[in-house]
Amino acid sequence: MYDIHVVLSMAPGALAALGTLLGQSGIGLEGGGLFATPEGGHAHFLVEEGERAREVLLAAGFNVQGVRRPLIRKLPQLRPGELGEIAEAIARSGVTIQVQYSDHRNRLILLTDDDVRAGEATRQWDTAPE
Repeated sequence: MYDIHVVLSMAPGALAALGTLLGQSGIGLEGGGLFATPEGGHAHFLVEEGERAREVLLAAGFNVQGVRRPLIRKLPQLRPGELGEIAEAIARSGVTIQVQYSDHRNRLILLTDDDVRAGEATRQWDTAPE
């Protein structure tokens, strides 16, 4: 799985255009979201074919900022506070979480400034291999 980061204009239909184009290209979105900032909408979506999604979007004129493998973890979801626990484990390792969202399988998708150290710090929440 890959996180694709696209900056969209905050104009009506921008997200619709992205979703429609990827769908017509056979690329499904497995999770993600759009976050408004003063410079535009930052869309982060989880896709199986990161490079193919990048190529399709770039060819259509989208502003693709990056494609990278995220750190994927699963919280037990048994009690309140679990997100805080995993975030604290990452913080204790000196790593900053840059992006966090969930996928359609209720897994935590994380982009950090050091995925290796974050991965080591969160080993107890590791997911089964895909």
